[in-house]
Amino acid sequence: MSLLEVRDLSKHYEGRRSLGQRLTGTAHTVVRAVNGVSLAVEKGEILGLIGESGCGKSTLGRAILRLHEPTSGRVTFDGSDVTALSPPALKAMRRRMQIIFQDPYASLNPRRTVADIVGLPLALHGLASGARAREITAEVLERVGLRAGQLDRYPHQFSGGQRQRIGIARALVSNPNHRLRRAGLGAGRVDPGADHRASGKISSAKWG
Repeated sequence: MSLLEVRDLSKHYEGRRSLGQRLTGTAHTVVRAVNGVSLAVEKGEILGLIGESGCGKSTLGRAILRLHEPTSGRVTFDGSDVTALSPPALKAMRRRMQIIFQDPYASLNPRRTVADIVGLPLALHGLASGARAREITAEVLERVGLRAGQLDRYPHQFSGGQRQRIGIARALVSNPNHRLRRAGLGAGRVDPGADHRASGKISSAKWG
């Protein structure tokens, strides 16, 4: 059985109606952002989706994680039907499924320190708190090529590449089995090597 299986997944949105359409009772147009996608990813496998801007790559990733609820289809992760999970079960599952956002600055809260940002999944999932959470956060930060001494800095104090590493650290800190990564081909700040090095070093880490 594949680690991740997606079958006939669709995500449709209702388009906005003009004033004239509303007055005449014209039905909403339907925007088919994702339509009938199927794929499978084995444990340890990397799958890349290539397409022009606006073709639905990011929407597909969000639908897989149920950050956007799918219109139809099924997502199975490690034998569990993600599309049928209750909110508490989905929260627990998301510990194992993390997303690395394309824009490392827009996805980081400028009012939070790196310690707060990277350590947030530990608090949300009840994995660690206090000094232990800070210790884990420092270790993960060093594994992605940053320093423990940078924990109390803010996102604007880092370069684009460093901010990306912060996003990678946040995705890895809960020891997920699956990571979804949004990346533009033309984005010079994308550093696949950082993700590879970090995931390789952290794979055997034990938190607790």
